[in-house]
Amino acid sequence: MKVIIIEDEAAAYNNMVQILKQIDPTIEILANFDTVMESVLWFRSNPMPDLIFMDIQLADGSSFNIFDCVNIEAPVIFTTAYDEYAIDAFQVNSVDYLLKPITLENTKKAIEKLNRIKQISFEKLIDRFSINFRNTDYNRRILVPVKDKILSVDTDKIAYFYNTNGIMEIIDINKTKYKIDKSLDSIIMKLDPAQFIRANRQYIVSKRAIKDVTIWFDSRLLVNMVIDTPEQIFVSKNRACEFKNWYAL
Repeated sequence: MKVIIIEDEAAAYNNMVQILKQIDPTIEILANFDTVMESVLWFRSNPMPDLIFMDIQLADGSSFNIFDCVNIEAPVIFTTAYDEYAIDAFQVNSVDYLLKPITLENTKKAIEKLNRIKQISFEKLIDRFSINFRNTDYNRRILVPVKDKILSVDTDKIAYFYNTNGIMEIIDINKTKYKIDKSLDSIIMKLDPAQFIRANRQYIVSKRAIKDVTIWFDSRLLVNMVIDTPEQIFVSKNRACEFKNWYAL
């Protein structure tokens, strides 16, 4: 595993190096930076590492400024003495948020979490390739329970899937709602990826039901549907490029 450490305190950096050596002696630390500017310059001219450990308060400002200057595609584990940045951290590539002092135990758990995420993503990728190869496996209709009946909903007429508080709903272009006992993860794997996309944690949207897309002030995308939605549909800055490529096809 190739790692970058962005940390402006020498003691904290040395502690992280020792911890990583204990966890896995084969981990290769490519570089350490203590400023936003040094980090940006490195990322602009080098391939992404496998993992970034990133302090938030650096010598020349907040490490979140790095994300405004370069597209960070590697997973990030934030290391900080402050807990008020947790929400901001999980709006970027964060897989964990460790409060200082960093310990062997919490670092090991964070890396194990990353490995689990990678495994899940790999399995989903394999499933998606499998679905793309077997085009007939796409769900053209979805069965939903309505009172004592089972209805068959045509996916071509579905505007979006919406998950709130663990309750999954299908909303069709006529604004009819159906409840379904499935997760967004399981649903998206069986839908035609040319027609449906996971916009965020709450929505899967149909291309046919998109009215337009607005570029938001912080580089996020606001997806406007042809019918009303319970709340606005935002695509994060990190996924905006993927969404625009899908929308353009």
